[in-house]
Amino acid sequence: MLKIAVPKKTGFRVFVNAIDPISKKQNITGYSIDIFEAAMRNLNPRPCYKFVLFEGTYDELVGNVSLGVYDGAVGDVTITAERVSGTDFTMPYTQSGVSMLVLAEDAPETIRWTFVKPLSGRLWFATAVSFLYTGFVVWMIEQPRNQEYEGSCLKQCSNALYFVFSTLTFSHGQSIKSPLSKIVVVIWCFVVLILVQSYTASLSSILTAKRLRPSVTDLNQLRLNGDFVGYQDGSFVRSFLMNHNISETKLRNYTDKEEYADALKKGSKNGGVSAIVDEIPYLTSFLSDPRYKIDFKMLRSIYKTPGFGFAFRLGSPLVRNLSTAILNLAGGNDEGSKIEAKWFGTASPLMGNAGTVTDTDSAPLTLQSFSGLFIITGSMSTLMLLISIGRLVHAKCTGLRKANVVSDSYSAVDEDSHLSQNGMGDNPILDQQPVPESGDEDLRGVHESGENAGDTEPGPVQPNGRHSGSVPAEHIQIIEMGTVRDESVREVPDAQ
Repeated sequence: MLKIAVPKKTGFRVFVNAIDPISKKQNITGYSIDIFEAAMRNLNPRPCYKFVLFEGTYDELVGNVSLGVYDGAVGDVTITAERVSGTDFTMPYTQSGVSMLVLAEDAPETIRWTFVKPLSGRLWFATAVSFLYTGFVVWMIEQPRNQEYEGSCLKQCSNALYFVFSTLTFSHGQSIKSPLSKIVVVIWCFVVLILVQSYTASLSSILTAKRLRPSVTDLNQLRLNGDFVGYQDGSFVRSFLMNHNISETKLRNYTDKEEYADALKKGSKNGGVSAIVDEIPYLTSFLSDPRYKIDFKMLRSIYKTPGFGFAFRLGSPLVRNLSTAILNLAGGNDEGSKIEAKWFGTASPLMGNAGTVTDTDSAPLTLQSFSGLFIITGSMSTLMLLISIGRLVHAKCTGLRKANVVSDSYSAVDEDSHLSQNGMGDNPILDQQPVPESGDEDLRGVHESGENAGDTEPGPVQPNGRHSGSVPAEHIQIIEMGTVRDESVREVPDAQ
């Protein structure tokens, strides 16, 4: 039967508790014990073992295992380089490290640019570029046909910018006529709606959250200020702090959560400490308590350790088998999740990433969260712009072809008119005054009137283009000559 040593703890009994709080009898329980028993149940064959309480430091516990006094040690034993040299450790069953626990204090009342915090810098830049590009696209499409976008360059730019920025409040009053512009504006309004709603929600979260900040940020600040630093009694953290130039006279040891809270509330100047330096699993357990969740804050890891593990003598065959069983428990096994929920609740699983510390401020929205929206609006705006440019080019080409056709037709008409004028050049008077096809009596009547009139001047021209007076003599002679020629032409066929 294996003889397994278990440390007797006075604080943080959630990991190892040797005394039943009700019966006051020995009853070894805790998170570390449940993990060990669950791993042993997965071994085949299942080894026999018994727990033995050990009173002393953790270094002494591991040393007794190395000397063969115990077959193994189970509990919240941290894997360190010094301890690994004389014993074998299983895979860690918690992610660990060393961090600082400090008192959270209210942020000072100063002028803040809080309204810019909901969005990251890259997202602000991308939004501004999208506003300008959308305004440019709308101006390019509307300018040829919309009178509101005509005028000087300053007026056109101001109208386009006013229109696109007014979409933030959906109060744009300028009319748009092109269907292409309407498509661009509809898509852009959808993007603006999502951006505005997300910005409002993030800003509300920032303004309503309690503005807290840590009173201390790093070990160097503690050392320079000469503040007292606390640690857990019996932990290797004492030697860690001394190696980081923290004076031994400035160290104070504590054993449980209540002492941690009291020392931090008192402060270094009132018999307490300015910070508690301990392993992350203990600090996570401390913050999981609702009494201390709000008033205290854990900083990021200042020193990395492998975590908690089970120690065995060198060459023990159990190390490899238990390590495999621990990996199965940590890999999302239902039994491992139930053990965590039993001792710590679902908010602070120790097999998860315990080193990540949350901030009281909400994280700003990033460009990656909205990259799809920007790609959609940019692509559609570019497509509508290209279609508009294509339509303008097509319209200009068509207009030029029509103008050429009309010009050619006018040239042909002018050429025909010129040729006809050249053909009638021998007798311009006949060209201007066509002879009516009337009978001989009409012609004789005209002749007679000409003889009666003599050389009288022609009268004024009437609106119908005829003279009100008599016809000149020379005109009558020309008409008579034309009549004689016509009669001679008529007589020729009769003679034949």
